[in-house]
Amino acid sequence: MGNRGSTPLTSCGIPLAESNLPTNYCAHALPGTSNLDKWRSVIATGPNSLLAIRRSPRGQIVHVQTSIEDKMPTSVVTLVAESPEGSEDLNHGLALHDGYLYASSSTTVYRWRYTPGTETSPPKVGDIETVIVNVSKGAGTTLGAPGGHTTRTLALDESGRLYVSVGSKENVDDDSFRSRIRRFELPENTRNSTSTSSVSRAITLPIEFETGEVFADGLRNEVGLAFDSFGILWGVENGPDNLKRKDLGGDIHNNNPAEELNRFTEETAGKHWGYPY
Repeated sequence: MGNRGSTPLTSCGIPLAESNLPTNYCAHALPGTSNLDKWRSVIATGPNSLLAIRRSPRGQIVHVQTSIEDKMPTSVVTLVAESPEGSEDLNHGLALHDGYLYASSSTTVYRWRYTPGTETSPPKVGDIETVIVNVSKGAGTTLGAPGGHTTRTLALDESGRLYVSVGSKENVDDDSFRSRIRRFELPENTRNSTSTSSVSRAITLPIEFETGEVFADGLRNEVGLAFDSFGILWGVENGPDNLKRKDLGGDIHNNNPAEELNRFTEETAGKHWGYPY
């Protein structure tokens, strides 16, 4: 996506110089407009439609329909105009699972009942529910705003468990207390479970963030999360900035250490992945 004038550039017909794609794949750059700017997370809901969260104004969730012929936007509909009054703005996380649309601010995870749209009508959302609270506090310290990374990346697995990633407070912290992915069972998971284990206890919303299972520890800022077709969670980690080592030639922040692509399996649940040590 980008501001490329009035015509979308594409690798299918109109050359997109920077694209490098496998056979039968196409890349499109939507033109920047007042309705299509400051996007964070994007979810494709069909070959010609998508959901996106935009940070301005006031953290909106929008649905974009594009034409089949040239992929130009034909409609942009605001599904969520702003966060609840008095709360932090929606700023990054966006996920769609089992009839719910999820989004996050720096402090809270919300969701709405989601009704898919059609080629001629946009989707609809129901009333807001608060899912996770107090993401920005814990152990006497702040986990988010006003300091540190404020984005909260969201993902849900096939079982409907919610994963929430929080990044570091500083460029390099003293420990990994903030820098983790936590996993949460949701009420509908426990209602549908036949297990008699403690995990199947009654769960009500909202859920305190610190009660979530530490699924992965020691991750400076796992700002991208996605499940593959095998149900494995992958993460893209943003590493430290401004690193200097005299023994390695001075400024090394661009190439060493490199950014990480992490593969999280159930067997590695609870593992410490290294940051900040």
